[in-house]
Amino acid sequence: MAKKFSVVSWNIEHFSLKTTHHDKIIAHLKALQPDIFALLEVEGKDVWRYMFDEFPEHSFFITEGEQTQEIMVGIHRQLKCFFTQRTEFKSGRTSLRPGSFLTVRIDGENYNLLFLHLKSMTHPEGFGLRDDMFQHAFRLKRVLEEVAGEGNRAKFIFMGDLNTMGLDYPYKRAIEASVEIKRLAGRARANGMRLLSKDHESTWTNGRGLYSDLDGVVASKSITFQTWGGKHVKVIGWNQYPPESAEFKEFVNKVSDHCALYCEVH
Repeated sequence: MAKKFSVVSWNIEHFSLKTTHHDKIIAHLKALQPDIFALLEVEGKDVWRYMFDEFPEHSFFITEGEQTQEIMVGIHRQLKCFFTQRTEFKSGRTSLRPGSFLTVRIDGENYNLLFLHLKSMTHPEGFGLRDDMFQHAFRLKRVLEEVAGEGNRAKFIFMGDLNTMGLDYPYKRAIEASVEIKRLAGRARANGMRLLSKDHESTWTNGRGLYSDLDGVVASKSITFQTWGGKHVKVIGWNQYPPESAEFKEFVNKVSDHCALYCEVH
């Protein structure tokens, strides 16, 4: 089955032309050659001009609001698309990011992609806000099913930095990150979706021995994905290098502490 499109989500910490090694970021993105990509934590008004020049075959959209970190989405011009932002994913907090919602029409079918950067932190507020944001995502899926009509299944993907880091709480009431991820997978199944498998478990590191599985992809069961070794998502970034190598340290410190997520819809 031929590829319909490829998609990348990547959290680049505080992506600014003034503070970020943008040449290395561009080289990493170009190596992936995505048809669609979302960059999280974009800062600065000049980034879009730079991206225009580096990716002349893509059109670009960006979220807006009081938040300082935006989500920028690039779409190859051969794809017919509609873009909007979903403010319900701010959960009433003006400083949080809205969701970037993209609809792509291919061969008469609509593919709906939602790019998210959810609330971090392990305190109860952060955990609760993430839970609320996941609920909004699954509610959106049900709305898309209603629009698709009886007997049809919406083709819906949400992906990004989901910040599934668990909950710190006293009296042995803490929730491990793995439990939050397991709960997300269960909620996905209950809504006709699945948490896609990745070829590398950790997607974030501090570069000093701490690793976390923060980034993920949840997709409708009706969508077919390319697999690599039985996995649906490629994790590509600092994990390509030995942890003590100069290349590893350079990627974490000068490019991003998050790896990019890459998948292909077939």
